[in-house]
Amino acid sequence: MATPLQKVYQTFLSKILEDEWQGWSREELEADLEMLLAGAVTRFKFPRKSLEWNSEGFIEDLDNEEIQILACYMKVEWLNRTILCWENVKPLYEERDFSQANLLDKFDQMLKTEQKTAAQLEAVYYRSIKRKPFAYRKLAEQGDKGIR
Repeated sequence: MATPLQKVYQTFLSKILEDEWQGWSREELEADLEMLLAGAVTRFKFPRKSLEWNSEGFIEDLDNEEIQILACYMKVEWLNRTILCWENVKPLYEERDFSQANLLDKFDQMLKTEQKTAAQLEAVYYRSIKRKPFAYRKLAEQGDKGIR
C-alpha cells in the first residue's frame, strides 16, 4: 500500500481544532473522515497521481503537496458542513436576531478563505514539478521549430 488514509486524516485533523468527534467510536470517526475525503477528492481537479483508494489507503504514493491539498479540501468540506448545520441555520427561522446571520457571514468568509487557500496550493502544484517551475520556454521553442 502506497499512502495510508491515516496520513491524510492526520494532516486534516492537524488543521482544525474540533471536538466534533469526541465520544465517537473509531469506526464512526473513520467513516466520517472517509466521507470528507471523498468530497475533497472530487475538488482536486488534475492530480498527477491516481487518487483511487481502498479501505487501507491510496493505490499510489502521494507526495506531501498532494496530501496537503487533500487535507485543505477536506477542511473546506468540513467547514461547509459546519456552517450549514441546523444549529446555525435554525435561529434564522425562529427569531429576528441578526447576530446569528453575522455568525453565518463570518463562517462563510472562513469557508471562502479555506477554498482560496486550497486553490492556491493547487495552482502552485499545477505549475511546478518537484517544487521547480515548469519550463514553459521549452514549449515556445518547440512551437518555433514547428513554424519554420
